[in-house]
Amino acid sequence: MKQTDNKRKQTCAGILFACTFLFLFSCVKQRIIYPEEQIRKEYRIAVVLPFSKGMEKRWHNSVDWALENLNTPLATRQQIKITAEWYDEDKYDMDELFTGLAQREDIHAIVGPLYSTSARTAAGHCAATGKTLLPALASSELMMRTYTEKGFLWCLTENDISQCEVLLTRALQKGAKSVSLLTCDNIYGQTFFDWFAFQAKELNLDVHSTAVYNENNIREKMLPLLGEETDCLICISSGNPATEEMNEVRISYPDTHPFLFFSDGAFLMEPDNTYEGMEGIVQTHDPQSGFSIAYEIKFGKAPEYGNAHFYDAVLLAGLGILKADLSGNTDINSAIRQLVDGDEEEINNCSDEGVARLIAALVAGEKPHMTGASGKLRFDPSLYTNVIHSIYCHWIVYQGQHLILEYNTSDSNNRTAASVANWNWRVTRMQQFSDNSTYAYPLKKGLYAIIVAGSSGWENYRHQADTYAFYQLLKANGLDDRHILLVAEDDIARNPANPEFGTVRITNDGKNLYNGISIDYHPSELSWEGFERILTGTSSGMPVGMFAPDKEDNLLIYWAGHGVKEGPLWLDRTIPNEQVAGLFRKMAEEKRFRKALFIIETCYSGRIGEACRNIPHLLCITAANTDETSKVKNYSYSLGTWLSNSFTDAILEEFAFRPDKDLYTIYSTIYNRTMGSHVSIYNAEHFDNLYTASAGEFLFF
Repeated sequence: MKQTDNKRKQTCAGILFACTFLFLFSCVKQRIIYPEEQIRKEYRIAVVLPFSKGMEKRWHNSVDWALENLNTPLATRQQIKITAEWYDEDKYDMDELFTGLAQREDIHAIVGPLYSTSARTAAGHCAATGKTLLPALASSELMMRTYTEKGFLWCLTENDISQCEVLLTRALQKGAKSVSLLTCDNIYGQTFFDWFAFQAKELNLDVHSTAVYNENNIREKMLPLLGEETDCLICISSGNPATEEMNEVRISYPDTHPFLFFSDGAFLMEPDNTYEGMEGIVQTHDPQSGFSIAYEIKFGKAPEYGNAHFYDAVLLAGLGILKADLSGNTDINSAIRQLVDGDEEEINNCSDEGVARLIAALVAGEKPHMTGASGKLRFDPSLYTNVIHSIYCHWIVYQGQHLILEYNTSDSNNRTAASVANWNWRVTRMQQFSDNSTYAYPLKKGLYAIIVAGSSGWENYRHQADTYAFYQLLKANGLDDRHILLVAEDDIARNPANPEFGTVRITNDGKNLYNGISIDYHPSELSWEGFERILTGTSSGMPVGMFAPDKEDNLLIYWAGHGVKEGPLWLDRTIPNEQVAGLFRKMAEEKRFRKALFIIETCYSGRIGEACRNIPHLLCITAANTDETSKVKNYSYSLGTWLSNSFTDAILEEFAFRPDKDLYTIYSTIYNRTMGSHVSIYNAEHFDNLYTASAGEFLFF
């Protein structure tokens, strides 16, 4: 027995030695290769997000997790790795930072910034170089519209037109009949300022007041709104300091009327008991994606604002990098377009297994579609720029914590092809007019036109461009300069900022409207009072008989420029609405026109229309109603400015191609084509039958 045991021990020792030898030999000949050692190429993304108020950890959770899910399968399958280079949005000068990042060849994509003001700066630099930019939650409508179709900008939420609509809908559901707005004086707040009145009208809500604050006067602007007779005050917070001060005002005000709703900016604040009862709307993860559960398992807490969107942004950048790498090029934007257009297997990215499947499918040449943690990553196929489906949640602070009350989704089926990515409008409240009104007019003898550009400066290029377009239309129709009074500053055609010296256009590929222009007066050299004297025949500034419409002549008036609620601007001077109306009332009394058509392209132009009521034979068509701003159109990247306005663009096209149509048909067409404001008609009852009066009466001599 003892001998047998010894033999067994010797046998075991031999086997162990053999195994050890083979293991050591294998280690020498075939060393274990770890993923880090397989890397043939490293791709770098820049991450620009704010670190203040404890947000740094939040962003690292999203970004690091996404990179973790990407890099293991990427290393194994393609021997590539993606790393992040971090920048604190709160500490860097954005202009200086993105001047460098947009040009760096070793930065393949940029995730962030968070704030719309920063994102607008970033987009300006990235547009010039085509650098892939994924700001994820930056939601400024103006930023998105400016860079539509440039192909480098990837926003993972709809713009704030949608958020504004959700806020107003919530107010309506809580029983509000009137609403007020407190918004900030930056590009983020501008969307709400521009679209609030429009959407309120669509929801049949009365707009009581609007106020714009800066960092120094929040209390001053907010308190009067709380004391007014309005049902709901919507507060647009630009960030944590603004939220803190708004909350201080909120809890110090004893009355519970009006009730308050806050925008997504307020959700960034870590709540405590002092915020109890504050409620609002914020973009959030898709509750059906599984992201929330996966996040809680990994980090031991529920996801916070931005976690889902920046997780998706990193994955979208990473998979775009992979697809470009597979194609042997560096065109990440094109790769992302192909990725979001994928129409094969729908794969959820909210797990390492899902990301690995996405990578495997792309390597195999398949066309999967990634479903994101933030929702469906579907972009408009003609515009891209931002997703067409967003998730919002209605939150309230309860016992010092954010409590989610319910979720809201935007339905992409309600978007039209023309507006899907940047403009969400549904104009439903057209005016109706009597079709049996009649006026006895003498036969028309001739036609005169007054064309005014009330602004100056390169940034207001569109106003002069639109007036020149009207001028050229009338000239093409046979009107001579003796019958056109053109007032414009004439400081854009030969402006040092104009790379096409002597050229003015209203579309990027349009004809030069400056050719043959004959400008009669510059607003800087002609006072409003002087303008009045010319039109009432009391000025010596124009030869007698040069511009003298009478009771047998039709008169077309087109005015483009800035406007405030008190009246339109003559350069920097506000002309009261009643004073403008008074001029045309006097002209009517003195029979200086047969019929007059007054077309007004200014913000709050409906207030001029209201002032013009009861003026005989004058019809006002305004770009907006009494509470709305008018909207720009046709941005030029080469000029760095807007070329036209939405309302004028629509009416010029109708006048050029359908001058024989009646004025009501013209109105109904431009009503539906004008973006973001309600085209309105005033004083029709003192004019003529809109169903029989034609546009051509004011276009042809």
